Amino acid sequence: MARPIKHGLDYFPFDVDFFSDEKLYAISGEFGLKGEITTIKLLCAVYRNGYYIEWTEMLKFKMLKELPGVSPDLLDQIIKRLVKWDFFDKDLFDSASILTSRGIQRRYQAISTKMHRKNAIKEHCLIEVPMPTPSKAKPQKNVSQTTPPSVDTPAPVLKSKGASVSIDESVAKLLSDTTWNEPVCMRYKLSPEQFKQKISNFRLHCLSIERHEHEDINDAKRHFCTLLQQGKLDDISTTTSEAPTDYSFSGGFGGKDI
Repeated sequence: MARPIKHGLDYFPFDVDFFSDEKLYAISGEFGLKGEITTIKLLCAVYRNGYYIEWTEMLKFKMLKELPGVSPDLLDQIIKRLVKWDFFDKDLFDSASILTSRGIQRRYQAISTKMHRKNAIKEHCLIEVPMPTPSKAKPQKNVSQTTPPSVDTPAPVLKSKGASVSIDESVAKLLSDTTWNEPVCMRYKLSPEQFKQKISNFRLHCLSIERHEHEDINDAKRHFCTLLQQGKLDDISTTTSEAPTDYSFSGGFGGKDI
């Protein structure tokens, strides 16, 4: 009898900067240590199950048993905030009470591939799943080299790359994404006016190092927070010609991530 495929993980990578993430900073600022430990417990439950878990009453009571001092109302509030800050995908939670995210699924896929597991992300998929590598066909004997290939032979599937984001597009998105910039302002104690000035300095910094685009909007967010934390956006001289005249958002970007 074949051994059943194991979908859950025995471990998952834990970034040393986990608690420095703006989403966790917002959770910690509102709920303290209870919010942080609840988030870690939820991640363990997700990866133990695979790459997602359904938020049910049974799971809720199980979590409460593992979280002494956390009331049912407090647990519900933490879940809602994690969804609001896009730690978990909002659409899947609102439609099917599913806790997962693009980041969770990417890490799950990477670990499964490394461990040579045949797990595939099918249900509630948020990422692009790579196509399986086709097996090499055995050479046929006594076949003329001039024989044309069969018309039924499928063409190779090319994996498309995500479109990069220009600096002005990044600036427009960072300014308009209140779900992201509100916890950033909370973390770094910035007023709305100070935040706008930091964004302007961010644009000038990128242009000064001749960086005219980012891989995607999440790459731009990470770059901004890194420079902000290092204090490189504090004092940057600007001129009228360098300042953008229009920060309106005019393009599409990739999906959200944790």
